[in-house]
Amino acid sequence: MKKLRWYSWFVLFYTVVVILWGAVVRLTGSGAGCGQHWPSCNGKVVPLSPSVETLIEFSHRATSGLSLLFVLGLTVWVFRSMPKGHSARPFAAGSFGFIVVEALIGAVLVLLELVGNNDSATRAFVIALH
Repeated sequence: MKKLRWYSWFVLFYTVVVILWGAVVRLTGSGAGCGQHWPSCNGKVVPLSPSVETLIEFSHRATSGLSLLFVLGLTVWVFRSMPKGHSARPFAAGSFGFIVVEALIGAVLVLLELVGNNDSATRAFVIALH
């Protein structure tokens, strides 16, 4: 249980760092750094000769993807180690559900071109959700 507790704190800390990095993406206007491509970046798995904006956006996508995997790992670990009815199970499942929804909202921002200089009310709403 001690390892699970440590891993849970690690996942929380890492996720907060990813959220703060997302704020850097927003503050630097780098949200359109990968163009209208998702999950690829400018049509590539790994961008070649990227601009600063592309590096910032791509690193946010990469760290977000790792966060999703870490939360998935946490969820699986909790479900394997905690008995049915344990309060940690719905919280772990909820965490995984939230991070999947968060990734989908990020995809919507990119695919609907609600990044960069878009100043629509739709963008404001979706950014607030994100």
